[in-house]
Amino acid sequence: MTEGRIVKPLAVFIVVLVAILGGTFLLAVVNPGSSGPPDGQSIDGQSPSQYQPDAVNAPVDPEEGEISVDSEASDKRILVDTGHGNQVSESELEPITEAVFEAGHTVEYGTAGTASFADSLGQYDGVLIVQPLGSYSQEEREALQEYTDDGGRVVVLAEPTQTRLSTGFTQSTTTVSFGANNATERYGVRMGAEQLYNVDDSANDNNFKAIYASPSDDGELTNGVETITFDTAGYAVVNGEAETKFTAADGTRTLETRRTGTYATVVRNDNMVFVTDSTFIRSSEIYDADNEVFIGNLLSFLLDGEAPDPDAGETFDGGFGTDEEAVTPTETPAEPTPTPAPTPPGS
Repeated sequence: MTEGRIVKPLAVFIVVLVAILGGTFLLAVVNPGSSGPPDGQSIDGQSPSQYQPDAVNAPVDPEEGEISVDSEASDKRILVDTGHGNQVSESELEPITEAVFEAGHTVEYGTAGTASFADSLGQYDGVLIVQPLGSYSQEEREALQEYTDDGGRVVVLAEPTQTRLSTGFTQSTTTVSFGANNATERYGVRMGAEQLYNVDDSANDNNFKAIYASPSDDGELTNGVETITFDTAGYAVVNGEAETKFTAADGTRTLETRRTGTYATVVRNDNMVFVTDSTFIRSSEIYDADNEVFIGNLLSFLLDGEAPDPDAGETFDGGFGTDEEAVTPTETPAEPTPTPAPTPPGS
């Protein structure tokens, strides 16, 4: 290769490079404000406001407060139903159990021994039913109705129908539905078919499915509550004497059909309360918005009930396999009257 064939392309490259550097220098002299900022320095208006650092972390509801149980009585008992495929665990209800315990009361899970759900109701002042997937038998429905008629209290936490994806070697979907409509219909309320959502940032808890609800009536359930938040909210279909206590925020729609309306989320009929979500009792959600105040109101409602038959289902424990008859006290036989000794003759 000749020297000229190397020098000429190199010279062209050097000329182009000098031209580029010279042009950059001239632009900097003519318009000094166009130069880039030093590292780490931010410029106002550099990007839209929603991408500024202050807007990256969306505001969330403060998680503070405590569950306050207001009940003048003592030694009350709450039963948590576990016999109908209920989607709840004892660990999820630990904050509730602790609050009830501190107030001098007891939370029990499931029925003791071989006693059935229907036969055990009379022992408890309140019954908490969380998202049962199984239905209630005719005997159980009648027992619940009789229980509330006689002064017992019932709170039902329900969720709308959902599709869940199971993972593993093969994926499959399962439809999960509230199973106790046949029991709650007796109180004039049933679970609606769809989940709710709201895209307004002022009407949800940083998630379009985590909707807000607010009181629509005064009373012991709404006392001290301005806003509650539900992560998996549905709506209640109401008829008869059931009263709506909370409604979803304005602009809330149904997830499938996109219908806007006024949706009842908490309903009461005398001694029964129906809530269209169960996620708000979880430890991660219990202190969002005014959830802890609302939960305290629900617990106070349950504890204000009266056990219709406190001794129902209790059996006598004779100990070590003995039955009641074996230890029933009997009268102590009277001591025999001593026979006078005969008096010897001539004495």
